[in-house]
Amino acid sequence: MDIAEEFQITDTTLRFKKDSYALSKIKGAKVKQNTIKDHALRVVTIGLVVSSLVWMIAPGSLGLYTAPVALIIGMLSAFSTVRKYEFQIEFQHADETGLQWVSIAKTNKLKIKEQFEKQVTQILESIHTRV
Repeated sequence: MDIAEEFQITDTTLRFKKDSYALSKIKGAKVKQNTIKDHALRVVTIGLVVSSLVWMIAPGSLGLYTAPVALIIGMLSAFSTVRKYEFQIEFQHADETGLQWVSIAKTNKLKIKEQFEKQVTQILESIHTRV
């Protein structure tokens, strides 16, 4: 699978699959290599969010039984989506969210990571030629 075919950079937009981002709002791009700490934080956070939602929905003492199960299910589902490399852009949102790094794509394969790095170079060139 050639991930480079999924990317499309025009004069005004970056497209990856069905998502599009205005180049004028992209301030940077990078390939991030996730560590064990990143994975653990993500798994625990998603597990706790799922558990707290179930705790709020489940009435009274039922939450005492369903919340731990929801925590485990949330953590397992988060663990199943763990990837070693992330392609990210620094995106300026229109609302109060402001500037933040947004993950566009993830992979575990070194070959695809190298393609991500080529895309980072192209995006940074496109951004800097616009300035």
